[in-house]
Amino acid sequence: MMRERPGQSFDHETAQPADAPVNETRKLRKTGNSYGVTLSKAALDAAGFSPDQPVAVIAEPGRVIIRAAGGAYDDTVEAGREAMAQYRFALEALAR
Repeated sequence: MMRERPGQSFDHETAQPADAPVNETRKLRKTGNSYGVTLSKAALDAAGFSPDQPVAVIAEPGRVIIRAAGGAYDDTVEAGREAMAQYRFALEALAR
């Protein structure tokens, strides 16, 4: 039988540093005609997200990336879309 030493606790829950990554396994769940994944509070806190915050979802082969919506990335993507719309005919001609 193991005995507790003075100054030593058997508390197995140790606090993780605030910047420690969260690595969890979750299941895809069917919700109506869509699928969803629930995220733990620890995962939300580690990512700096809050409930009801808009997020961007990027699907790539073998992974799905969830990141905060807005910011420089979204501004750049929107500028690219506007440029492609403005120069659509020139880009099509160059593609030939």
